[in-house]
Amino acid sequence: MFDKPRFILSKSKLLEQYDKVKELADTVSYSLKTNPTVGKVLEENTDSWFTVHFLSYLDNLRDKSRVWFVGQIWDEKDLNILFEKGLRSFIVDNEKDLKAVLDYVNEKDVKINLLLRMRMKEHTIKTEKHFVFGMYSKQINEWIPVLRRNGKIEKLGIHFHR
Repeated sequence: MFDKPRFILSKSKLLEQYDKVKELADTVSYSLKTNPTVGKVLEENTDSWFTVHFLSYLDNLRDKSRVWFVGQIWDEKDLNILFEKGLRSFIVDNEKDLKAVLDYVNEKDVKINLLLRMRMKEHTIKTEKHFVFGMYSKQINEWIPVLRRNGKIEKLGIHFHR
């Protein structure tokens, strides 16, 4: 009957909800893959950051400096594209990609913001699964002091979601 699902987005309700979250946090980042239309409203009306998982989703945003890019299996070509688009904030979930980003920023002499994704367990009746994305806390604890001394990293932190 319908070609695709439809809904009505209340801009005022969205911004009201954003303000509630913003009161509780220093920084808010919206996952753009959830709904790019919401991302556009947030970009125009707030100081929200955006978590982006796919290169194609970057076209939904004008200000790439507000993007935390979650990449996997990076190579120099991918990193060149991201840097050319103005991205400087990255989330990595494994040591191989972390080393690729570090090699890139050292070679190109650029500075970045970096979050290490931590692996989390979820124990619920619904899933009872272990999520495999991210590094173990032991790995992160080993990397943080090393990365803190790296002059190419401006902001350093931990990322997790569930």
